[in-house]
Amino acid sequence: MSPTAVRRSVRMSPFAVVVGLTSLVLADPADAHSALVSSNPTDGQTVHAPIDRVDLTFSEAPLTGLDAGLRIEVRDGAGADVSTGQVLVDGTTMSKAVALTDGAYTVRWRYVSPDGHPITGELGFTAALPATTPTAAAPSVSPSEDPSPDPTEIEVTLEATAPASAADESGTPWAALWVGGGALVLAAALVVVATLRRRTPSDD
Repeated sequence: MSPTAVRRSVRMSPFAVVVGLTSLVLADPADAHSALVSSNPTDGQTVHAPIDRVDLTFSEAPLTGLDAGLRIEVRDGAGADVSTGQVLVDGTTMSKAVALTDGAYTVRWRYVSPDGHPITGELGFTAALPATTPTAAAPSVSPSEDPSPDPTEIEVTLEATAPASAADESGTPWAALWVGGGALVLAAALVVVATLRRRTPSDD
């Protein structure tokens, strides 16, 4: 290679470097895709409080109109999916309802970025929920234990049964017996007095 060609190659090298860097800078936005930014629960977290949803937040909102391509599965240690319902999207966050018990879980998700590029991933967490305290049952009243009667009911019962208790088995009122007996005693007394007067001699 002649000295002139070497000098031209050296002069063009800085230009080639600038062009290459410019190409990388311009190409980077086109090749970049959305990514998972945060989650609830986070990867490796131990959950001590009950939760009803799993949330996944991305750097961009998912592709509009392609909700069927969004997936969230929350699998327990036996591989059963404990998530229910549809995947809900709120801005850059998509979530799904879950019913958790104690144990380890794996969250598998599928997301579609605005440019149509699908992204998949997974994370794990453990649930260690507090034990629930059973509610004390209210004491039950035994059928054999009759509740105390109301005082008003006692008075009404006594008043209703008083006439029946004031009569004998034949139905004759006790008051009539007392009146009749008193009359007989009085008549007998009068007879005795009259007899005594007849026997007493009169004074001359």
